[in-house]
Formats: sequence, C-alpha cells, structure tokens
Amino acid sequence: MLIITTAISGSGRGEYLEALVRHARRTKKKIKIYHVGDLLFEHAKKTGINVTPENILNSNPAVINALRSAIFENIMADLSRVRREYDAIIVNVHAVFFWKHVFQRAWDTYYIPQLRPDMLVTFIADAARVKQHLDERKQWRPMKVTAYDALLWGNVEVEVTAGWAEMMRRPHYVIPVASPERLLYRLMFERGTETAYVSMPLTHGAQSAVQRKTDTLIRALEKYFIVFDPRHIELAKPAKGDRVDTTMHHQIVNRDLYWLVRQSDRIIAYFPKVMSSPGIIHELREAYETNKEVWLIWPQDAAKSPFITYYAHKIFKSPAELLQFLRKSKQ
Repeated sequence: MLIITTAISGSGRGEYLEALVRHARRTKKKIKIYHVGDLLFEHAKKTGINVTPENILNSNPAVINALRSAIFENIMADLSRVRREYDAIIVNVHAVFFWKHVFQRAWDTYYIPQLRPDMLVTFIADAARVKQHLDERKQWRPMKVTAYDALLWGNVEVEVTAGWAEMMRRPHYVIPVASPERLLYRLMFERGTETAYVSMPLTHGAQSAVQRKTDTLIRALEKYFIVFDPRHIELAKPAKGDRVDTTMHHQIVNRDLYWLVRQSDRIIAYFPKVMSSPGIIHELREAYETNKEVWLIWPQDAAKSPFITYYAHKIFKSPAELLQFLRKSKQ
C-alpha cells in the first residue's frame, strides 16, 4: 500500500507519523516514510545547490521544481525494492505553501499521479497551535502567520489534496493530528472495516459527565468501526465581531459536514441527554441525504421531534441497546 500524506507547516504531522511507525512496529508491521522536504535538502546539499530552511521559499521556482523532480525520480526507482520489504509506504509532501501572503503550489503535476497511491490523507491541526509552532521557527517569524492565515491555509491544503484524490479515484481522509495514531493505522491495514463519524452535543454538551459518556461509547464502537471523533480538533468560543472566530466557526461547519461526515460510511448521533444541538441536526441531514447509514441514540423517556427522527434509519434508546444490536448483527 502507498499513501500520500499532506499537511501545512506547523501542523505536527511529523510527530503523528513517528508515533504511527512505533505503533506499527508493535504489531510487526513495517512502514517506510519518504519525507520529501527533508530529502530535498539532502539532495541539494549533495549536488552543491545552496538551499536553506530559512529561505527555501524565496528560491527560484525552477530550482525547487528540479530538486523536487529528482527526489520523486529517486522514490519511483526505489519503490519496487521497498514494496518487497515494507507493509506500507508513505510519501509525505505539502500541497501548498502560504508564503508572503500568497498561496504557492508545492506539488508536481507529473509525479503525484505516477505514484498511483492507494489512499491520500491530509492532517489538520488546531489553528492556534499551528501559529505557535510557526512563531517558534526562524523561517516563519517574518511572516507573522495569524490564526486566520492558518485556518485558510489548512482549508486550501485539504481541498487541493481532495482534488488529487478525486482525479485519481482514490479515497481521501482528513485526520486531526490530535487523533490517536491507531486511526490512520486502521485505515491502512483494516480496509474492510466500516468508518463511522460519531456526532455528539458540543456547544451545549461540553460538561465533563456528558463527554465521559461519549468516550465510553466510542471505545465500545471501535470494536466494530473505525471512528472519526470531531473533538480531536479545535472548538471555537463564541465571540461577536471577531474575524478569527467567525472564520473558525465557518471552518468547523465545513470540516464536520463536508470532510468528516462525507468520508465516513455511517454516522452515529448520540444524545446522552436531551439538549439543543443544531450541529447534530445538520450532520444527520447531511449524512442522510448523501446516502450514509444514519443511527440515532436518543434518551428512552424523552419525546422525539419528527425533525430528528426523519433523518435516522435506526433509533436506539441507549448505547447499551446499540451495542447489543451490534453484537448480534456482527456475529
């Protein structure tokens, strides 16, 4: 299996991939990772081309394109050997850079399709954390990247990678870097397992008791599904008139409805208790109208609005009833 992974600078995807390799090693799986950025610097040094981390994005595009092409040629030549030695191969690249307040293409139109990936993945991260990481790097300090910049840059990274996947008719997954490394591991090595997006009240359900019940449910569901949990990415605090907060709110809606829900085989909506949750209602409808299987866990003694039950294929009175159904149906 070959996977192309993308992410913006400062996202923490390197740490995620390192944890993934360690996790795979514990299960006797070998993963080979080509970090194209690191390989580019190595090749430039070997061939006497002056490229520094601080100024690489100021380089003539023709020089960078030539270096990148050489890296991909080396990877392509290496693949037949590596496929025999490893269980999976990851080619780790950027789709775009945000440099001097301009989006710059960071991919090669020839080599990405030539790799013939089985899957593409884009890592996303908390915008405030991305900003902090970039502020700590000498290369990015002059840019003074804001949380607003990071939000837009992350969105473009996802959409460009999704475009590659669509053109190549390959699956594309968006994975928060705060997710456990076993999430990508399972997507790679348990390809017959269904994916499920778990929807839960967040804005009005942030109480620790509610979230603990959700944690318990998700742990049980992972026996049957590969679970996408929206809590692994940032939650915006309501604020009036703030540009970053407004953008973040828009990104959250787009992320959950059009990335996480759409990449899942089914949605399981869980109300630990009756409360307002416009997010769940919209996620139910989005999943239902895009032909996902939709399950709803609704408190047993609570009245059910037709505007919520209309968009559910199955309704369960409790997590226990759902899990009992799964145990019987998966036998």
